[in-house]
Amino acid sequence: MHHGRWMVVIKTIEGLITEKEFMEAVKDMMNTYSNEVTIAKLDIDNFETVNRFYGEYIGDQVIRKLAHVLVNNLNKETLVCRTYKDEFAVLMNSTGGETGVLMIEEIRAYFDEHLLLVGDPAKEIGIQFSAGVASFPENGKTPEQLMDAVGTALNQAKKQGKNRVRRAQNDVWVEKRVMLKRGTAEQLNQLSRTLDKTEAGLLREALHDLFDKYE
Repeated sequence: MHHGRWMVVIKTIEGLITEKEFMEAVKDMMNTYSNEVTIAKLDIDNFETVNRFYGEYIGDQVIRKLAHVLVNNLNKETLVCRTYKDEFAVLMNSTGGETGVLMIEEIRAYFDEHLLLVGDPAKEIGIQFSAGVASFPENGKTPEQLMDAVGTALNQAKKQGKNRVRRAQNDVWVEKRVMLKRGTAEQLNQLSRTLDKTEAGLLREALHDLFDKYE
């Protein structure tokens, strides 16, 4: 998922933790605390256009600026990591979903209202981001469920026009019967054991890919 060059940049951005440390903190908070935990996932809108038009050096500066603003504006207990290229995850302890949305919305509005000065000589660049927000225990009882919920909320923000924050909604689960040939069922079972993922979870992943393909 991550390319070596980007991993180097991740480790050199002050105030950010690694994705592994982030997920360990999510698990610890969900296992230890009785209060709410909220996660936000942010994605810079049209970041590839910034890279193509201004170059990767400016793109790196934009990412660093967003990281700095996140760390500088969220409280000291909040953890921030960069998950991939232009994506960030934020972990807010003792914070409900509504408060989490307000905190991320304030930062989104800041970028919406101010141009960035980046590069040498300095260039003024306007950037925007989309974000999803999900809370424990409301939107997920496990780290995997919570990350799925925040990812879905982010995708909704993107599909609804970008430059917005969307809060996760609880899905109503519906049972669907699926008939598989014996060989396919055995392959699914083996993949489940190899990846340490449930068969139902793997099928849901495949459905997400299917929907993305035909949208």
